Amino acid sequence: MRIALFLSAFALLAMPGQPAHSADGTDVVYCYDTSRALVKRVRQRHCNGHVLTHEEAAKIHAQIEADRRSRQTRSLAQSNARAQVGIRFKSAGAAFAVNQNGELLTSAHVVRGCDMLEVRRNDRDTSYPARVKAYVDASDLAVIRIATRTPDIVPFAAQRPQDGSPLALIGYPSEGMIRRKPRLTPVLTSYAISNPTTYGLIGIAGDVRRGNSGGPALDSRGRAVGVLKAKINTVAAHKLTGRVLRDLGVVVETSRVLEFLKASRTRYTVDGKATSEKTGRDLFNQGSRAVYRVDCLVRE
Repeated sequence: MRIALFLSAFALLAMPGQPAHSADGTDVVYCYDTSRALVKRVRQRHCNGHVLTHEEAAKIHAQIEADRRSRQTRSLAQSNARAQVGIRFKSAGAAFAVNQNGELLTSAHVVRGCDMLEVRRNDRDTSYPARVKAYVDASDLAVIRIATRTPDIVPFAAQRPQDGSPLALIGYPSEGMIRRKPRLTPVLTSYAISNPTTYGLIGIAGDVRRGNSGGPALDSRGRAVGVLKAKINTVAAHKLTGRVLRDLGVVVETSRVLEFLKASRTRYTVDGKATSEKTGRDLFNQGSRAVYRVDCLVRE
């Protein structure tokens, strides 16, 4: 996968307006990024989605706003229903299927301190109660189980990613409120942030947010190279390094993940084939089918 593919996802989001041209005459178009559900204004050569007319962009933007309002309405109704039975929403994270038997891998801190867990996929109204099968604080990993088949899974990469290589996070990053639909977040591997040989954690540079925790970090062939652990605390990092570090995170790397899965007797798949690289859209389509939102609920 070309790094430019990922970097283009950081292009400026603009409201639909009149068509524009750059100073050098290069066309600026409305570009619909399906993986992030955004309409952007970018130069045509940087559009990795669908090029839209002004009317199409306005229509899609209106639909995105309608979907956002609908999510807010559903979220409020869900909160009221939970309150009636004495439970409330505490936090949310991500998990992904590692086999077809309803077993999902996530971060231990996503399920820590929860009285109940609810799991759902791709904004569907159907939710599944989940129970914790295995849990290890030291490596911040957990396996949860739901009572349904999970036909789409994420295989693991046989090797670590190279320093500087692009990765894709798929999760439910907070944007004022927790998303109901998963989102792909492009990041870059950075061993300068954290070297996996020393710490068992892979450093990443990118827009890591709450809600990404527990989701997979995918390489360019759609294989998990680890589990997103956390966004780096920039204040603490500044105290340790004397530098202002932003948009950084760490991933629990594959070897430690597989040790945990073996110890918990959880089936998984390792894909060592030399398959072709995927586009960002293909990564999202593949990964989002196997990624679930995990809601942590506590009693009032």
